Amino acid sequence: MKKDFQKFLLVILSITLCIAGLIALASQEDIEDNDMVVHTGELTELKRGDRGDEVKALQTRLRDIYYYTGKVTGNYLDATMKAVKSVQEAYGLEQTGVADRATLEIIYGDAHRPLEKGNYGKDVSRLQTRLSELGYYHDKISTKYLNNTQNAVTAFQKDNGLEVTGKADVATQIKLYSDNVYHVTPDPNATPAPSPEPTAPPDLTYPGKLSYGSQGERVKQLQERLQELGYFTGRKITTGFYRQTQAALKEFQKQNGLENNGIVDEMTWQALYASDVARPHDPPKPSPVPTPPPYFLEVDVTNQVVKVYEMDEEGNYTRFVRAMWCSTGKGSYPSKIDTFTLTERRSRGASFPNWGGGTARYWVRINPTDAFHSVLYSSDQKTVNMKSVNNLGRRASHGCIRLTLQDAKWIYLNCGPGTQVKTHEDAQPDPELKAAHKPGAFSKELNAHPITPTPSIPPVYDATYPTGELRKISENKRGENVFWLQSRLKELGYYTGTVTGTYLGGTKKAVKAFQRAQGLTQTGVADVRTLELLYRDLPVATPVPTPLPTDVPETPAP
Repeated sequence: MKKDFQKFLLVILSITLCIAGLIALASQEDIEDNDMVVHTGELTELKRGDRGDEVKALQTRLRDIYYYTGKVTGNYLDATMKAVKSVQEAYGLEQTGVADRATLEIIYGDAHRPLEKGNYGKDVSRLQTRLSELGYYHDKISTKYLNNTQNAVTAFQKDNGLEVTGKADVATQIKLYSDNVYHVTPDPNATPAPSPEPTAPPDLTYPGKLSYGSQGERVKQLQERLQELGYFTGRKITTGFYRQTQAALKEFQKQNGLENNGIVDEMTWQALYASDVARPHDPPKPSPVPTPPPYFLEVDVTNQVVKVYEMDEEGNYTRFVRAMWCSTGKGSYPSKIDTFTLTERRSRGASFPNWGGGTARYWVRINPTDAFHSVLYSSDQKTVNMKSVNNLGRRASHGCIRLTLQDAKWIYLNCGPGTQVKTHEDAQPDPELKAAHKPGAFSKELNAHPITPTPSIPPVYDATYPTGELRKISENKRGENVFWLQSRLKELGYYTGTVTGTYLGGTKKAVKAFQRAQGLTQTGVADVRTLELLYRDLPVATPVPTPLPTDVPETPAP
């Protein structure tokens, strides 16, 4: 009986753990393999005999790009050295077997392995897909490099002035994945197409957004229209929206005064069929006035917060929106101090092979070495690095700006290309600001911080004498009387922090400065005498009279 009860407890415990795991996983959006950037920061040279996490990261990356087939051990021995030499040979570098900076930039960049008949893997599928986009490959997309793939590569090399070998070497792949490729050689096995019958007028209704990766007959219609206008020349009409379609569309948008983002929105669709559409050799239409970014970001290194501002009526970023706790670069790896402009470089995930591995969510590039991203997670995204969580509010990173998962996601979704980011370390300490925006306790069930609630609307300071009896206010107090105190001290130039309604170190320091100027004892406590002197020049607010009730008119008799 006892054993049966123990088994029952084990079953219950197992179910509980499974449910907890599912909750944690459900709280995270899945990140696809192709939506993960490799953030390397400063590259460290590696050579035979080295060991550690950086070697593990190198071996893992070499396996991902099919140069290394051994175990990931963290020891840089003969097999790793051979793999590095293979990369160097493929890219025309001196074959030293030492993973120097030039070699590492290739490995952690958009690296290609030479492909030939008999190879297999995801990179073969990618090669076939690209050849299909360009009209060279007409077979099923697979992971195997066989005769039809070889023939397609041969035709591509012939058309693009490359050495014709049928092997997709590095030079061939670099050319293949660029935008500077020439038209296809017609398929010699294709049956001549019969004379086309008269076609029905095209459907001009807006099909909804079309962008990279879209497929279907409306993509085909888009390509045909771009070809008719002279933008999609020398290309095979397909039903897939890929690089050639995107490049042609961007040229059309640029020539027609549209935002050249390579996306078919309703405005672009209407312009495609407009009577005054501009063709490639027509005078270009004027570009639209760009819409300014909605936000400005300030990375305050002193207080370890990211402040967000939006525009005021005069077009200046002065309206404070929110502040987010962060971790900037520590002493040996400081965050870059300057003003930067965000670009389109962003990803839903990032890995950090040069910093001991691990991953982060919602990566947004600030400059070549720094980026916004979440706190750190394990490689499978399931386990959080609690050290990175506990270090929020302190300098702890290698230059990047770490945030809570929710705050990193907010920047990823709301701060697009053109957003200005000012990183500086000359601010005064502002404990009130930091306390007011402290994130909630980390939730192990969610594997993230909870969403920060929207702060309550603060009272409006109207520079009048406070109503009611003046009472002593001391440190750690909070409320409308503290809000009034901070506002008046700020108005007089004694308080430089954020008006939050909470009495902390910044407020205490300002009260001492005011007391010193008034010849009072510098206690840092806003006693009644201090408050009387502080508010003595303020006018008394005139109370709004309560309207008198009016007589209710009699209801006339029916």
